Amino acid sequence: MRARNLLFAFSFLAATALTAYAQAKDEKKPSDKPSAQPPAAKPAEKAPAAKAGDKPTGQPSADEAKMMEAMKKAATPGEYHAKLNPLVGKWTFVTKFRMAPDQPWEESPGKAEYKWTLGKRILVQEVKANPNPEKDAMMGGPFEGFGMTGYDNTTQKYWNTWADNMGTGIMTSTGTVDASGKTFTYASEEGYICPMTGEKKTPKSVLKIVGDDKVVFEMYDKGPDGKEFMGLEVTYTRQK
Repeated sequence: MRARNLLFAFSFLAATALTAYAQAKDEKKPSDKPSAQPPAAKPAEKAPAAKAGDKPTGQPSADEAKMMEAMKKAATPGEYHAKLNPLVGKWTFVTKFRMAPDQPWEESPGKAEYKWTLGKRILVQEVKANPNPEKDAMMGGPFEGFGMTGYDNTTQKYWNTWADNMGTGIMTSTGTVDASGKTFTYASEEGYICPMTGEKKTPKSVLKIVGDDKVVFEMYDKGPDGKEFMGLEVTYTRQK
């Protein structure tokens, strides 16, 4: 019995010693996981040095600037647009017209207005003839017309368009101004088709600024003999 007790006591002391040794060993053993530390900051990267001739960010290149300047020049009204200023306003007019050089003139009065649009780039013309019961019944109503005139900085030519209720088409023409800046001459290559004969007409027109209060418009055509004659004359007088 004594021997058993001694053996038990010895086993207990041995187990206790082994446990203490293991604990002491664990305390001295370094941790398997590294301690959490913030990563080292990377040095800031330097921006590439600017090269000679480089443009600041957002600035157009030399080619872009040249293109923008050309577009601005083409879109800006100038002295040739200003030559149309005397036409601006309200007018009364008398139209004289004939179909052939051997025919008598017919007359028709009316009113017209010229006004700028698109920043003084295009001059708009609106025309209305005075009512004429006899002719209006035959033509389906009083005469009305609408035109536009401008100067193209790129082609360096004046241009004109015209349409009225005597047809369903449009006539376009291009022209120049003389040295005085008062006489404008237009030619129409496309012209128009005469509804009565089916013949293509390519008229020439001349607009003369006679004074501050008077403008004369002339249109020339070719007669049966091929010679040019004036078939239309419109005299404008400024309304007071």
